[in-house]
Amino acid sequence: MKNLEFKQKLWALVDGHKDELLSICSDLIRIPSVDPEGIEKIVDYVGRFFDGLGISYEVLRPVDDTPCIVAQMGVDGGPVGIFNGHNDVVETGDVSRWDYDPFCGTITDTQILGRGASDMKCGVGVFLFIAKMIVENHLQLKGKLKFHIVHDEEKGGEKGSLWLTEHGYADDADFCIVTEPTSYNNIEIGQKGSARLRLRTYGKPVNGTIINYVGESAVHNMIKVLSKINGLSELEGTVTEAEAAVIADSKYIICKAMELTDVGPAIDHVNVNISNVTGGSGSTMTAEVCEATVGLGVPFMISRAQVHEKLMTMIREAGVRCDVEYLRWKDGARTDINSELVQTVLENCEYVRERRIWPSYQWATSDAKYYRYLGIPAIQYGPSNNRGIHSYNENVEIMDIVNCAKTHFAVVADLIGFENDSDHSARIGGHL
Repeated sequence: MKNLEFKQKLWALVDGHKDELLSICSDLIRIPSVDPEGIEKIVDYVGRFFDGLGISYEVLRPVDDTPCIVAQMGVDGGPVGIFNGHNDVVETGDVSRWDYDPFCGTITDTQILGRGASDMKCGVGVFLFIAKMIVENHLQLKGKLKFHIVHDEEKGGEKGSLWLTEHGYADDADFCIVTEPTSYNNIEIGQKGSARLRLRTYGKPVNGTIINYVGESAVHNMIKVLSKINGLSELEGTVTEAEAAVIADSKYIICKAMELTDVGPAIDHVNVNISNVTGGSGSTMTAEVCEATVGLGVPFMISRAQVHEKLMTMIREAGVRCDVEYLRWKDGARTDINSELVQTVLENCEYVRERRIWPSYQWATSDAKYYRYLGIPAIQYGPSNNRGIHSYNENVEIMDIVNCAKTHFAVVADLIGFENDSDHSARIGGHL
């Protein structure tokens, strides 16, 4: 491993300032950034954090006043890396089902507690902490480190990371690290795409008392279509030998993370979620129109054309008129397992954790895809407890946060580098 002596100084720095790292994570969790008011408070917190370090930043409000924070440190002329993360969180649900205040941010002997701990305020806390260590220890980057902090990821990312990548804020990047939650065993190098469809069926209204003999119900017709739609999971795509190996490992990862034995196909098959069905007036008349909203998780090796062709075949088999409207389509994407970014993160993560780490494909989706669309190598690796994400009693293991900070600090040293590493090493060692 290159720069090992210097990295060991960085890792000792993380250990020596662990309380500061955990404090940043706790501060972020304690701000309930579910609604616009909470998001503005967290934007203010991050702004004051950067101000305190003398790091230049902008608060952009490109769409519907949804804020994005972009910041950077370092110098021109060298490698450019991006840390991406989001501070918006999902609703807490029934607060009575929590064992503690959802926004307590409590630091126990082994965990940090609260909504957003996994997804993904501790991930954001990790790269804010790295920025703090760089500034306070006078480490001089050989290139540039950028920070993209968004507040729209839980709703799809169109007003955050997508907008930033479409408007040039990542054009010069050599790599991107998204500190979204992963399991203890893997880094994520690819993810599914996502689609949202609206299906609409039609009927011939009659009084419901004679529907078995005349007329036609749009709801009955929708049932015929929806009874077939899981057939989309039969689609298969073509992958390389290397990708097939990652898929196999990914199936192992999801089964271990979910503590289930039958969820492996979620990696390489289309997932279908019928999220809403509406039709009829509630009167005695049969429904003239029925609509259903369907969400799809689509693996990167399956195209929109394949999905559409299969869907139209199933509708024809149902024997009813059904219109299809694509409300959203985002392709899946992946980063080459042999890329410098992936191999560097794997090497450092395995050294820090003293165990094998698997590169894997995500069974869901994240903002990493927007950077991959630009051809920027991107990985996802962050602290998490997968069973608590978007659920009650969300938490993260402290050791997971610390290991993540050590890994990414080392990756910055490898892929961007610091001027006069030996001098820095001596100075850092003297501070500990």
